[in-house]
Amino acid sequence: MNKFQEIYKEAHYQILLPTQAGTDFEVSFKINQSNLQIDELMELHGKQTACFITACNPKGERIDDRENLRLMSELESIIQQKHLPYYFGHGGDSKGAWIEKSLLIVGIGMDEADQLARQYDQNAVVWFERGNPPVLRWYID
Repeated sequence: MNKFQEIYKEAHYQILLPTQAGTDFEVSFKINQSNLQIDELMELHGKQTACFITACNPKGERIDDRENLRLMSELESIIQQKHLPYYFGHGGDSKGAWIEKSLLIVGIGMDEADQLARQYDQNAVVWFERGNPPVLRWYID
């Protein structure tokens, strides 16, 4: 078991969904716990899968905020070029000591998600398949 497994499993994850009123509605989720709202979001887009990913803090090592912002902007540009729907969010520990901006990418394939995770040196991503609870997909031992 790697040192991140328990931390990531117990982390708090949120996605911001825009509303017709112009405000954001926050949807929280936990690893291995089904989430009807995210299933409905995938269904709305006619997709079966989604990935929650960050480009921040490669290999789980804290880096400069400016560099994290640059990496996230780059990731967002890649997703826009793929014409995939995505939503802003964040994940972090329950105390709020560690928070990372993230994206929920709806309709991305597992191979593409794996490629992005490796490109940005991420330890793991959260993988969704409609009808199933979200799981962590690991890229380290």
